[in-house]
Amino acid sequence: MKWRKFLAPVVGAALLAAGTGTTAFAHGTPKTDTTGVELRATLDSLLSEHYALAVDSMMKVYDGDKGAEAAVAALEANAADMEPVIASVYGEEGGAAFEEIFTKHNTGTEEYALAVKEGDKKMQQEALEEIQSFVDDMGAFLGAATEGHLLEEGATQALRQHEDFVQDTFDLYAAGKYEEAYTSYLEGFKQIFGAGSAISGAIATQFPDKFSDPNTPAGDFRSTVNRIAAEHFALAQLSMAKGYNGAEDFDFANWAQDQNTEEFRGAIASIYGEEAGTQFVEVWDNQHISVQSDLAGAAASDDQSAVDEAADALTNEFATELGTFLSTATEDRMPKEDTIAGIQAHETSVIDTFNQYAAGDFETSYETYRTGYALMFDIGAGLSSAIVDQFPDNFHNDAPEKMPKTGFGGTAGQSDTMVLWVTLSSLILLGAGTLTYRQSKQQ
Repeated sequence: MKWRKFLAPVVGAALLAAGTGTTAFAHGTPKTDTTGVELRATLDSLLSEHYALAVDSMMKVYDGDKGAEAAVAALEANAADMEPVIASVYGEEGGAAFEEIFTKHNTGTEEYALAVKEGDKKMQQEALEEIQSFVDDMGAFLGAATEGHLLEEGATQALRQHEDFVQDTFDLYAAGKYEEAYTSYLEGFKQIFGAGSAISGAIATQFPDKFSDPNTPAGDFRSTVNRIAAEHFALAQLSMAKGYNGAEDFDFANWAQDQNTEEFRGAIASIYGEEAGTQFVEVWDNQHISVQSDLAGAAASDDQSAVDEAADALTNEFATELGTFLSTATEDRMPKEDTIAGIQAHETSVIDTFNQYAAGDFETSYETYRTGYALMFDIGAGLSSAIVDQFPDNFHNDAPEKMPKTGFGGTAGQSDTMVLWVTLSSLILLGAGTLTYRQSKQQ
């Protein structure tokens, strides 16, 4: 099932209704569902899924995993889904040009992983040159398409950093430096979300009658909630597959999940207090992360009874506990039954993706993966909207005019956004203050 069945087709709709873009603070209330923020969320979803699938497919190609071909196909399907989004803004010709450039990039990624596996230095160099060609071509495309609102030089530099994260993560993995590899993975995941911010901001500046500013405090908050949720899903799939295969890096994949959990805890604690953060971790770790590992281990041991028991615990006990927690914390802004149902849908997608992989039905597994990944952005939308509505004073825009014109064809706001992307800054408003996300390197 394609992502469009989960994400609202905001891009095309906004273009059809020129001049109807909502303001970020209609009636003085910060919003997480404006036209600009929805555009940013759509780009966040597709671009971050690309990153997750790129790393996943390269690992599987290198490992000789039987699911490698399906992983590469999922990466290509992700690129195809980007085309209509770009086309809805820049026309069919622009969409086709974007897809052609992006597809070449995916080919180079696969070839590089295969070259490293085979120790073919010449093939490695050719693949790297192909990837650099993508960086140059896509930087030029974005600069031209946005009419300079996203500067070609800045876009090219940021794209190069994205490719460096993908390559470094893979190279460290291939060298057996697993803690460093997963540290790089987490940093690269943050970086790619800057792309959604920068590109959506440039488009909003270019078409101000169609898109509101996507980079508001409320928009930043939704993007970060989306990132943590999506990162969780991607890491869960990596970890469960590693556990099932008895991979050497299994413990390090779990370590990466611990870092993700700490971000969740920090976000909850910054809003609802340390006690709530501790309560969240107890539910999340004991009834969720550990149970997913149990399920993978049971599948590896062909213990179907234990698999069924773990699946039931995730879709019923955990979903009920976390759904109740979130509904209570948001003062019913997230209705209890609906929230439980949403978490159950997430857990079902995690379990089905893994079970299909373990059964050797790799194509179906990656179709389910893509559905489950997109679902995380629905969950992020609901949670961020509830919290912003609950604490509106924490998400007011202190800069009424965020996008003043500059003499270089871009905007001061977008220059700031690109600097944030390039330097990997991830500071956003959470609760009453600013939470700096931590990346511990202790296993």
